[in-house]
Amino acid sequence: MTKDELLEAIDQVHDVFSLENNEEQSRAFRITAEHFAFCTMKQMLLFITGIGGSGKSHVIKAIVTLFKWCGCPENLLLSAPTGCAAVLIDGYTIHALTFLPGGESVAKQSDLEAI
Repeated sequence: MTKDELLEAIDQVHDVFSLENNEEQSRAFRITAEHFAFCTMKQMLLFITGIGGSGKSHVIKAIVTLFKWCGCPENLLLSAPTGCAAVLIDGYTIHALTFLPGGESVAKQSDLEAI
């Protein structure tokens, strides 16, 4: 996908999800999309927070859609603090993703780096 096609996809997803109606949602999406488009860093960690009903899942779904449209859904890893939130975004709980001890197993550094 060329840069122009990628920028067009970003605008289309932005419009499809009506993110222009909420400045903070639009900003969170644009930060992620521009990082993806311009590869400014090897990895980006983004924390989206807000009260219930503020549109966190909506923004995440827009980001997931962008990555799918661009053929790169495997480049995105989603995590949430609770099981309910993880289900809503089709992601993992923070504990499951980082192998936080819940029993006798201890996460190995190599396992975390592989993620």
